[in-house]
Amino acid sequence: MNLIKSIVFGKYLIVTNTVSCGLMMGIGDILQQRSEQWKRKYLQVSADQELDIMDDKKNTLFFVQSSNNFNNDNQSNQLVNLTNKFEDNDSASSGLDVIRTRNMTMIGIIQGPFHHYFYGFLDKFLPGKTATSIVKKTFLDQVIASPTCLSIFFFGHEMLEQRDLRLIYGEILAKLLETYKVDCCFWPPTQIVNFLFIPIQYRVIYINLMNVFYNIFLSHTKYISLQRLLVNGKFTEIINQFLIHHRSAVSYHSARHNKIDFRNNNLK
Repeated sequence: MNLIKSIVFGKYLIVTNTVSCGLMMGIGDILQQRSEQWKRKYLQVSADQELDIMDDKKNTLFFVQSSNNFNNDNQSNQLVNLTNKFEDNDSASSGLDVIRTRNMTMIGIIQGPFHHYFYGFLDKFLPGKTATSIVKKTFLDQVIASPTCLSIFFFGHEMLEQRDLRLIYGEILAKLLETYKVDCCFWPPTQIVNFLFIPIQYRVIYINLMNVFYNIFLSHTKYISLQRLLVNGKFTEIINQFLIHHRSAVSYHSARHNKIDFRNNNLK
């Protein structure tokens, strides 16, 4: 038993922290998916809310499909797929979305080494359990670790889903601030307990266990709150801004191309 403990929480602690981080992310997503399925099965969404969702979705698709500068290219397809995501979630209500859970697990594995080295650095830089040390650790965790992990979470998911960088920017713009507000409520008290009572070698494991509960919220934010964005019009606004930006870029390149052609014709 002592040999296993020395291996798992000693020589190969980074492996333990990385694998456990991935597993807890995956478990959190599975719990959230089951919660979604339970709500669909036992709770009914009001007819008015369903109509609001569909009307806003139609408006969003109109913005996408009516653009003269979108000719069924990859970016327009991604926009349409993004607006259809909540329908995909509905159609998958009878089973587990394995790809979604896989992506959550992979993001956890990516975050694992960062957790391992960051909290090791905190304990070396701010040793002890004095009130000053704990406050400083908690502050650094909130201003460094939390934004870093949230960035890895959103960017990592979008990359795994092979989305355009401007679509990534749009979703982060819509979700990051609200997510960070919840983060600031959940993690400071959690980390105070961590730095005060948990031994150093078990701190990342403790964080990963608490991540099960926090990842339920993250999974909800990433995969479900698109419905809310559609209902309150935020996502439509983001799509519209995206199209305006895209049209401006196309107009600029088109004008530049015509100018070059004009010069070439004059040279001839």
